[in-house]
Amino acid sequence: MAEHERVALAIIALITGMMGFIVSMIAVPAASTALAADALTFVQHSVSAGFALRTSTGFQRPRWTVQLQGIVMMLLGGLVCVIAMRRLLIGSFPDYRAMVVMGIVALFAHFTVCAIMLHSRGQLTSALSLWRFTRPDAVGNIAVIAAAFMVAALGSNVPDLVIGAGMAGLFVLAGWRIAMTGRADAGAR
Repeated sequence: MAEHERVALAIIALITGMMGFIVSMIAVPAASTALAADALTFVQHSVSAGFALRTSTGFQRPRWTVQLQGIVMMLLGGLVCVIAMRRLLIGSFPDYRAMVVMGIVALFAHFTVCAIMLHSRGQLTSALSLWRFTRPDAVGNIAVIAAAFMVAALGSNVPDLVIGAGMAGLFVLAGWRIAMTGRADAGAR
């Protein structure tokens, strides 16, 4: 793997890892389920870029780690779904201003990652798997912003809960697919 590809993967892992941490830290005081679900996508993207970077150094990723990654995704997505149910039953009102600001910052971060991948598309052999995460993640950022505007307009936490639970549900589904892929790969060997 070329040095350019390693640098691009390291930058992508750093950007998405930092954004996962920042968004998750803002989601808690903002009481936003949509932001919590959005943080998961950044974490997943960072883990994938990190594994791609690690394999560039000759590290062979054991097949069971693919299954573990999928299982962890399912657990984290399920946790966000439980948080959404709890907030529906107990009640909470998300800070829509924080949701808008973080949604815009997250969207900018995803555009930056896309720009890095497009700039490195000739050299970045692992771009396909990263690209699969980036497009729906950007849509998720737009959904967080839309949920914030609906929360402000309706004066209700329901849009935040619906968007957050929906994103978390998709995250659980993606985790299940990854776990099954890892299982099939392990069985084929």
